[in-house]
Amino acid sequence: MARTQITGDQVQDSTLTGDDIFDGAVGRQDLNITSTGRAVVRKILAGAGVSLVSSGIDAGTGDVEITISTSAGLVPITHRALDQLVHEIAETSYCEIGRTNGRVSSAIYYETASKLKKIREILYTRTSGRVTQVVVKQYDSSGVLIVGETLTGTITRTLGRVSSVDWVLS
Repeated sequence: MARTQITGDQVQDSTLTGDDIFDGAVGRQDLNITSTGRAVVRKILAGAGVSLVSSGIDAGTGDVEITISTSAGLVPITHRALDQLVHEIAETSYCEIGRTNGRVSSAIYYETASKLKKIREILYTRTSGRVTQVVVKQYDSSGVLIVGETLTGTITRTLGRVSSVDWVLS
């Protein structure tokens, strides 16, 4: 008896059972990745700071173990897991205050006074002399800006006083 050939359409109509599927008859291209409630992972791919160990014939298939690596520096997911309150309290650093027209325009935190490696940078934008925006950039252990770790605060004033700050992570 010849093998039954099954298409992706047959799999999606819910009439298929395990008895209908022979070894090697369904390929990765037949897996449903678009139907809500029925979609499955087709293949897991490693990104920056992520490594995979998998049991399948192709990388990222079969049983997959995902490991977040910190050897390449601090990545956003591991940075968010840190206690955010202690950042400016518990780290040893050197802070350089920048001024434009006599007013504070930035605070840049370095690992040491030699300023070889940035930790954090805070930039202040002013309109008519008042701060209207604050941008905080976080750097990894190599001094490289962490993608997705820039926090922008837009300041709203009511009757000349700060009434709210809208923060957006990008």
